[in-house]
Amino acid sequence: MKLLRACLLLCFLVAKLAVAGAAPIVLDDHPQGLALQETGQLLWLTDDSGTLTLDEVLQPAHASRFQPAPPTQRHGDSAQPHWFKVVLEQRAETGDWVLATQTTALKDVRFHGPFDATGRALAPPVHTGLSQPFATRPLGSERYVMRLQLPGPGLYTVYVRLLGETAPSLGLSVWDTAEYLQWRQHKRLFDGICYGILIALLVYNLVLAGIFRDATYGFYIGQCAFALLTLASFNGHAAHYLWGHWPWWQERGHVVLPSLWLLFGALFARSFLDTRQVPWLDRLLLTWGLLAASVAVLGLLGQFDAAQTANEIVASAGALLATVAAVIILRRGFIPAQWYLGGQVLLFLSVLGVVLVNWRVIDAPFLLANGLQIGVAAELVVFAIALSQRISGLRTSQAALRLHAAHLAQAAATDPLTGLANRTGLAHGATPVLADGAAHALMLLDLDRFKPINDTHGHDAGDAVLRAVATRLQAQFRADDIVARLGGDEFVVLLADPLPDEQLEVLARRVDSAVRQPVDFQGQALTVGASTGIARSPQDGRTLTELIRCADQAMYQAKQTGSGHAFWSQATS
Repeated sequence: MKLLRACLLLCFLVAKLAVAGAAPIVLDDHPQGLALQETGQLLWLTDDSGTLTLDEVLQPAHASRFQPAPPTQRHGDSAQPHWFKVVLEQRAETGDWVLATQTTALKDVRFHGPFDATGRALAPPVHTGLSQPFATRPLGSERYVMRLQLPGPGLYTVYVRLLGETAPSLGLSVWDTAEYLQWRQHKRLFDGICYGILIALLVYNLVLAGIFRDATYGFYIGQCAFALLTLASFNGHAAHYLWGHWPWWQERGHVVLPSLWLLFGALFARSFLDTRQVPWLDRLLLTWGLLAASVAVLGLLGQFDAAQTANEIVASAGALLATVAAVIILRRGFIPAQWYLGGQVLLFLSVLGVVLVNWRVIDAPFLLANGLQIGVAAELVVFAIALSQRISGLRTSQAALRLHAAHLAQAAATDPLTGLANRTGLAHGATPVLADGAAHALMLLDLDRFKPINDTHGHDAGDAVLRAVATRLQAQFRADDIVARLGGDEFVVLLADPLPDEQLEVLARRVDSAVRQPVDFQGQALTVGASTGIARSPQDGRTLTELIRCADQAMYQAKQTGSGHAFWSQATS
């Protein structure tokens, strides 16, 4: 046991000596900054109580607890404050450097130092973070930084306290100030391009939403808007330009905005893919949206760590569910689903790239900083294309339905034997003609000697005669006049324009002459005549029913007298 205790004590002393003797970080020019975790020279300790002050950290009891910071951090470790000790070595005569955090999702950030070899602080402390107004951030930087203006060569120490309940990881990097400012300008330019794409998509689809009145466009607009605000929040631009004087919302926006993005993403997927045709799938997507809304409420209540964890779970499960839904709907024949699936794949690939950089599988700092917004912009561009494809398909289907409905309506209003209007077609056509109250005339024709043709030669011969009569009637009247077959051997003509009685008589004789022309049927000349009754509006009637009744009485008068035609006034005199 004594030997075991001695070994443990030796290991403890070796570990302490390794920490105490850790080599300082040499300040040098790094165009993309130097990530201090990767050097193995960044020291940290976790403040489990959350109450440690700088003076307490400097005391030997706590100073000896500093350990080398791990390259990555488990999610949830950021719920407690973490102290970082950064020992820097400057070899040049003067230096202007920036110590920066690698995320903006930090509730409270405090920089102390730099301290020279004598322990003297060369600058006042910096206190910033999401819980503080944006004006507390040095250099107007979206990330949290401390500017280190070092007077000469030597060792300098900086202590940093970070608290980030929603931070994916805690980390620091050191930059030459000029390099950092140049990198920030390049980053702003790229961010501006991504924002511009999203704003253009937002405006374009707002216009389309006003035109088509389709709920899917509304959900897309919500998804696009909250994706834009989420990226701006993560990049720090929302705090810089929108709500920098509102710390309460700065903190909550980091978890509430992604939740609302997920909510509208679920609603868009449900509406775009029309998952109501698959009830169980529709219920799952609706549940996804309700969970996202619940996470937003959780974030508003200040439960940031729980909301962040829930957002990650809901986002992961939702992405998988949306992909499965797209595949199912695509297999049902909805072609635009392949565009939706393509957008999901692009976002997945960009996120995968960021993960691979974090795991050091690939070395791509640009992808690490911009991968998420590249994927989001690409996804929403593809979704916009998918929307246009969906609307095009819907409009084609609607046009086909309208055409089919028009064909059905026309068939319902047409006599199948002669191609003339039937009773329904006559009623529809007569309504606007008689509505003006002007003078019109209606002629009702009944064929003479038609029944013997049917009895002697058969119904085929009768049908041939009816078709021939219909063609001759259409030839005698204008395109605006309505020629209809009421059934059997009765025909009706409603004249759109008024004619004096003399011209109506001439027209009736011409019609009778045309009808009497022989009809050739299988080498036989079949002949019929016509008795025509004429009624006029408004004196004889104002409705189609009244005019047909009056013309029918006049037609019987003409048939009894053998005159060929008669006016209703003659029939009643």
